[in-house]
Amino acid sequence: MKNNEIKIKNSASSLSEFIKKPLPSDEEVEAFEKYVADETKENEIKDSLAKIYRDDTGNKVDIKTMTVKHKRGFFFNLATFVIVMFVFGGAVYAAYNYFYLKINSPKQPVSLNFESAKEVAAGEEFNYSLNYKNEDQVSIKNIEIRVNYPENFILLASDPAPSSGNNVWEVASLGSHRSDIIKIKGKLVAPADTSHIISADMTYKPENFSSEFKKSAIFETTVNDLGLDFSFINSSSALINEENEIIVKFKAKDQNYLDNFRINADFPSEVEILNRPAATSTASVPLIKLEEGKSAWSISNLGKNENEFKIKFKVKEKKQPDVILKIKFELPAENQEKKYYLFYEKDLTYEIIKSDLNVNLIINGSPLDQAVNFGQILNYSINYTNKGDTLMKDVIIMAVLESDFLDWQTFKSESGGKLSGNAISWSKAEIPALAELPSGAGGVIDFSIKIKAQATIDLSKAYQIKSYVRYSVAGKNPGDENQSNAVINRINSDFNLTEQLRYFSDDNIAVGSGPLPPKVGQTTSLKIYWTIENNLHELNSLQISFALPANIKWDGKNIASVGGIGYDSSNGQVTWQIDRLPITTYKAQAEFNISVTPVASDRNTIMVILPGTNISALDTDTGTRIYKTLKAKTSKLEDDKMVGGDGVVQ
Repeated sequence: MKNNEIKIKNSASSLSEFIKKPLPSDEEVEAFEKYVADETKENEIKDSLAKIYRDDTGNKVDIKTMTVKHKRGFFFNLATFVIVMFVFGGAVYAAYNYFYLKINSPKQPVSLNFESAKEVAAGEEFNYSLNYKNEDQVSIKNIEIRVNYPENFILLASDPAPSSGNNVWEVASLGSHRSDIIKIKGKLVAPADTSHIISADMTYKPENFSSEFKKSAIFETTVNDLGLDFSFINSSSALINEENEIIVKFKAKDQNYLDNFRINADFPSEVEILNRPAATSTASVPLIKLEEGKSAWSISNLGKNENEFKIKFKVKEKKQPDVILKIKFELPAENQEKKYYLFYEKDLTYEIIKSDLNVNLIINGSPLDQAVNFGQILNYSINYTNKGDTLMKDVIIMAVLESDFLDWQTFKSESGGKLSGNAISWSKAEIPALAELPSGAGGVIDFSIKIKAQATIDLSKAYQIKSYVRYSVAGKNPGDENQSNAVINRINSDFNLTEQLRYFSDDNIAVGSGPLPPKVGQTTSLKIYWTIENNLHELNSLQISFALPANIKWDGKNIASVGGIGYDSSNGQVTWQIDRLPITTYKAQAEFNISVTPVASDRNTIMVILPGTNISALDTDTGTRIYKTLKAKTSKLEDDKMVGGDGVVQ
């Protein structure tokens, strides 16, 4: 031994000083020994540990003897000793845990997952496919699969049939690398744009284990459409003991799966339904049956046309300033009494008005809230009656019109009226009968005003006209009760279609062919350009169409930026159909060609090429369908500046 080296001999140390772990069971020890006996795995262990027991030159290190250079000092040698023993113990601990867990813990031996449509329409039948597979080397047994359905899910069938109830399947065993599937058929009946989650839990035991394991899966499905368009026409206020009406309109779309449902009206106690108990039937709703003793009506056989249903009621007394009327649309559950699936609900809030002077406001023939268009004329009628027992003196009636979109220069009234701000008032100076109004007496005030033409959209403004009437009587303080019903007219979107019939494009390039003006017996091809502009509200179910006149044919070459253009040869109908036009798509364009071949009877005439295009779209904000008809287009080609002449057929 050299003088500058010290050899320290270490006695064998127990691993329990470094590894504190509960003793394994006999089965675990047996599995461990079996694994160690495997020659390949044993070599892997030796190779792994050998790396720890070699020095920098690749020679083996005697772990029982540590050589410490004398010049390093006692504390350095001690620290080195501790580190070496810590690394050695950690390596053995890691190896033990690795092989123990590898042998005795299953490595995710089961897969479980759903396959289905991510989006469905309300009432549409679809399937959930629940796939499960044993990925392990051994069989699994005592399998139980429990499915938790969404609340609004209607189960129709399953294959195989459940073992218990309608949602539990029991499987005795499943072999290694074997799989199976459970198919569940049903439908979701719920409001649009709602998400519904189905989940499944699978419990099982591996063949070589006594413990039970669990696997779970979930899947989310969204109801993206109801298949029905709804709209409501109603007032925003109600007079005590006066009849009120709610008009409910609904129309089935091309893809509709809800043809049998009920309308359920939920009213507070102070409200009385007037169309009860007699059943109501109209031509537009083939079958409406009132359920006995309930404010509900059964609807079926919708057909393709728009259906209209009216609910009439009155408020008997004023218990609170407002009442909320809930109109619910529900699908009855099959074979389950008193169970219904709600798929649409509308809350209608009414301000309750009690007054001795009964003032009723009507706009464009209706006391109900209705949608209106830019540029439309509003015709007002104020009906007033003294419902009190005494004479009313010096009555002043004032109409209040709250809106940024009225053209006050267009105000007209045979009864005159004083304009002040957004109000018009009438007193005995304009209507002498208002000086003294006996009990039971009344009258009518008519006037009109026009909505401004379409202007630059400012989304910070309320695009509506709120109208109501206030009154005062000599000797009585005016209050909130001195008011009529309020009518809110929401303004439809600024939807506009520009239609051009052209032979030349804006770049003066010929997009048509043939003689100009058209000649008898010869064919002239023309191009039609459609441009939609819309900024205020989203539009749904938009349709632009016209029927080709005689001697005019569809030439195709159609292009549309959204939706699709189609031609029905059976009736000569050209249609541009757009299911949804969001306000982010403020402009949409389409084009197509037609050909004109005049006959002898067309000579020396101006031919009508487009008879007047019809437009229909549902405003999703106002809930109203917009209808427009454009002017006819002729052989004069009014939109084409490059074309000269009068367009008379030669």
